[in-house]
Amino acid sequence: MFSDHLITISGRSFTITSHDMLMMFVSIVTGLLFWTALYFSRKRIVVLKRSTGTDQVTFELSRIADALERIANRPADDAIAAASRRQQQVPPPPQRDSKGISYSMLGR
Repeated sequence: MFSDHLITISGRSFTITSHDMLMMFVSIVTGLLFWTALYFSRKRIVVLKRSTGTDQVTFELSRIADALERIANRPADDAIAAASRRQQQVPPPPQRDSKGISYSMLGR
């Protein structure tokens, strides 16, 4: 296969093995393929003009999305309302009188 190369830059030596060269080649080829795929995919853009049909579909889809959001948020709203009702009905627990040493590590 390839031979190992020794490169010296600013007094430091770098050894590039055949595996390193192969991996650099694969990375460069993969990057070029990805770049060409992105470059040529931008040429195929489809533009839809506004029409009554697309406006109607947009309106119906927005109604469906709003309804789904209301349904999804309903359990959370119910839980929040129930928790606030419980908090208003239950009196706060009485405070405990501390007879221990203040600033104790064990809280006694």
